[in-house]
Amino acid sequence: MKIVYLSEGSMYVCSDGKVSQLPCERADKYADTVNEINKNKAWKHSGRGAEFMGAVEHYEDASKQTNIFSISSAYDGFVYSAVFGEMGAIYRKNADEPKAPEGHIYTGMNRRITDICFRDGKIAAIMDGHLAVFDERGDYDEITDGASAERYPFWSANDNRILCSTVGFSIGGDGGVSPSSIMAVDTDAGKMDELFAEENTDLIKPKNDSEGNYYFIRQPYKEPRPKKEPILKSILLFPVRLIKAIIGFLNAFTTIFGGEPLRKNQQKGDVKTKTKSNRELYFEGRLLEAEKNEKENAASGDKNPSILPRSRVLVKKAADGSETVIKKGVLDYALCDEGIVYSNGKEILLINGDGEESVIAKAAFADNLNILK
Repeated sequence: MKIVYLSEGSMYVCSDGKVSQLPCERADKYADTVNEINKNKAWKHSGRGAEFMGAVEHYEDASKQTNIFSISSAYDGFVYSAVFGEMGAIYRKNADEPKAPEGHIYTGMNRRITDICFRDGKIAAIMDGHLAVFDERGDYDEITDGASAERYPFWSANDNRILCSTVGFSIGGDGGVSPSSIMAVDTDAGKMDELFAEENTDLIKPKNDSEGNYYFIRQPYKEPRPKKEPILKSILLFPVRLIKAIIGFLNAFTTIFGGEPLRKNQQKGDVKTKTKSNRELYFEGRLLEAEKNEKENAASGDKNPSILPRSRVLVKKAADGSETVIKKGVLDYALCDEGIVYSNGKEILLINGDGEESVIAKAAFADNLNILK
């Protein structure tokens, strides 16, 4: 079995249990080109003269401006979506020849293309938060719009519908967001139907099989709320913050023009940072307490404990309406002839038709799982 997946923005292939990273030709070319341009302009914006004129500019490494969002199996390889700076893109890649030239499908300035799913020459994609369908020439039709946002498109196994998750935004502009529900978009008939929705619950990553069963991940809904500091606390801390700001300014001033910092214990170029434990991570905008979750899952008797919370579960809705929780602590999953391949955040595993579970490979944060044909 050959599986391609993403992990923290990089592409990987797992073949017969062996994992290797795939290079991204387009990301490398973009980074090299932008870094060379910045290098040629650097003389204008560095040095004492630029400091005197207030023209100092610091250029970020262009590799940090590239982000691979999604992959989907296609023909003898897969397609992937990415954002390079201000440009959204879709490319084709051969997993068997990772260094071969990548095929171009689409690039667009000021476009953000995230989740994608390929089938029969068409790509269901999330572009700027809404569903669109691309062909292999890069032409596209925008399918949805309005005060909502879609994610995780999946071509139905039974017909020409596209399954996806959707959230609605508050019309009043107070930043409210509804729980994520699952809908089916019929591109031929031009209609949308809500399939599954629950109060205070997010339903994401929908899929179905040829037997009429639906699958999705369920997790507790958490409405994003900006943290507001109490007014009294802000008033009391104002003098302290003002003093810290003045000291920080003087320290920067003496470092630039005097050649050494005001605070003698600070090295030149040092920046005081707060480092987090590598087991304290953010996933889908939420703080993921990986070590805590893993201990709880192990204590519950899980053979291969996940670093995801047990409240994030993979669900199967059978054609007769019955429901089964297949697995708890699932990061991502893919349907295949052998059963269900899934990621627990540490490994890629297989649940076969008899319900038996086995580890395919060690793979940290494996997401966007795709089985190559």
